[in-house]
Amino acid sequence: MLIKSLKALDFRKYSDLSINDIPEKGVISVSGANESGKTSIGEAICFALFGRTFVLDEENIIKLIRWGKDRAEVSLLFVGSDDQEYRLTRTISKSSGKLVDANTDTDAEKDIANNNQAVQEAIHQKDGSDAVTTVMLEKISASTSSNTNANTNEKDESGMFFSGTQQVAEALGAVIGFDYSAFANSFYLVQRELTAPDPNSHTIKQMAGIGDYARISDDLINDQKETIETLQEVNPQCAELEAQISEINLDETWLPELIEGAETLESEQRDKTRLLEALDDGVESYANNIRPFKSAQRIRSFFGFLSVLLLPLVILSWVLWGLLRYSPETLMNLFAGNFADLLSGFSQWANHWLLPTAIILSLLLLLGFFLRFSTKRKMAQLNEIAGDFSRHLNTGYRHVTTEVETLLPERVVQMLQEKRPAAQTLLILPPREQFSNIGQLVEVSHDYQADSEEVRAAVRRIDDVLNKQNDEISHINESLQSDIQLEKERSDAAGELRSQLIRLQKVVKVCEHNIKVQNAGVEMLKRAANDSIDSFNANIARTSAKTLPKFTEGRYHKVKIDDDLNVQVFSDEKEGYMDFDEISSGTQRQIMLALRMAMSEELARNTGNEKQFIFLDEPFAFFDQWRTRATLSALPEVSEVISQVWVVAQEFPEDSGVDKTIECPLDEEVLNV
Repeated sequence: MLIKSLKALDFRKYSDLSINDIPEKGVISVSGANESGKTSIGEAICFALFGRTFVLDEENIIKLIRWGKDRAEVSLLFVGSDDQEYRLTRTISKSSGKLVDANTDTDAEKDIANNNQAVQEAIHQKDGSDAVTTVMLEKISASTSSNTNANTNEKDESGMFFSGTQQVAEALGAVIGFDYSAFANSFYLVQRELTAPDPNSHTIKQMAGIGDYARISDDLINDQKETIETLQEVNPQCAELEAQISEINLDETWLPELIEGAETLESEQRDKTRLLEALDDGVESYANNIRPFKSAQRIRSFFGFLSVLLLPLVILSWVLWGLLRYSPETLMNLFAGNFADLLSGFSQWANHWLLPTAIILSLLLLLGFFLRFSTKRKMAQLNEIAGDFSRHLNTGYRHVTTEVETLLPERVVQMLQEKRPAAQTLLILPPREQFSNIGQLVEVSHDYQADSEEVRAAVRRIDDVLNKQNDEISHINESLQSDIQLEKERSDAAGELRSQLIRLQKVVKVCEHNIKVQNAGVEMLKRAANDSIDSFNANIARTSAKTLPKFTEGRYHKVKIDDDLNVQVFSDEKEGYMDFDEISSGTQRQIMLALRMAMSEELARNTGNEKQFIFLDEPFAFFDQWRTRATLSALPEVSEVISQVWVVAQEFPEDSGVDKTIECPLDEEVLNV
């Protein structure tokens, strides 16, 4: 970037500042007494480029307006890194509560309007100074295009136009290749800054060509700091949650055991209730069925006996009837002799009554079979009812004689017993002697052999115990439900804490993973940047070595620069490298100026600027006449890249041989050069 002209209105002490025909190569001297406005020229350049100066930031730039005026303007004509000409105009106004019309207030802006560039966009930047700034950038070296787009404030490639702080800043960055920080640390140097630069500064990294590496690395490091801060915040929270979970001391198996115990008791209570109903119904049925069962039993026995008698008679009667009917000769031969008369009389009777007799006997036998079968079925039904009652009776005996501890989890039993230290068992268990006859009743009741009153008495005893046990179960279950509710609350609290802990542990895991990735990324970027840094240091040393003899009239030729930009100078007299603090202060500043010039050259190359200006404000403040003259004569030759050198001093030697002279008047507010 090279400056071709600079214009300013009502800026600092100047009501009108105009510097034209600035040479692209050579030394431009700016001289004058104190407070004559020398530094204001550098401030005008900086304000035009970046909207601030080295002393005043964006919140205080209203102080740049000339005393008694409401508005200041700076216009800079320059050649960018693309070798094209641009005009950059920036104004600042004291806010009046209305939009500043930046199109026709000044001749510079009228020129822009006449060039058909676009309508400027007034950008208000409210700050503590109550100032309004307007900025625009136009490319003017190409032919003006007729395709102007006033709505977008943007032209085609031959007449590009940008307005607005953000838009201009982005476009300007592409045109000149550096930002305010790089400019302030490289292309604008004051005598107090002629010291060893900070190797970790962004500008140095940009000079070394590792600006992107450094930016990404810095982002990773900043992200890592935030990640570490997050870890430092989350880890104590995890520890606190773990302490709270430990304090709860939750046993994961305890709640299921309590629930199992409660469900067992509830099931036992339901079984006892159903058993009470079954016993009450069963004992009544048993008592009512004893007489029908025994009656059926007698009928079955009678008809069984009768069937035994009738069956031979039925068979005999049918056999005799068959013989008389179909083979009487056989019967006569069988009973011939003494039985002849008897057989004759029997035959007469049989002819009339044997068939009816056989039929009647057969019917009686069938009736006996039927009644015997029906009573057997009825007895089977009654036996089934008696069997159910017998089983219920046996179940009742088991309930009243079995300890509930055998049904519950062991720890639940221990807990319940601790609450009832005086009790031998959890449920009422009467002496077994009260139910000594239950076993016998169970055995004989299924065929109604047990006495109904004895059975009733046994059932009443069982019912009484079962009712008392149910009451006791209800009482125990109330206590158990209370314990379950408490344990659920503890479990819910522990579960919520665990959920929070798991979420935080995931955060910790992600943070630890990110830290590893960030460390790996920083290390990779560091390795990738090492070659560039080594090359940068070598270039700086090589360029400084070429420049140094010109600044010191051949007294020093070699310099050595380490990774931290520490400088050593080779002394022919001592035949070795000297530390920087062994050299006189004037020579130190000459060496630092050579180093800074070399570094500025590297930055210009890395930002695409084949030609670059540099502004040196009072670089000779501690130089004697000999050093000043030597340095001035060497400046135009030290670099092909840093070709335009602005030098500010109160005065210059008469034979300094500068290419353009700017003398700042002390008591005048107009400077036209």
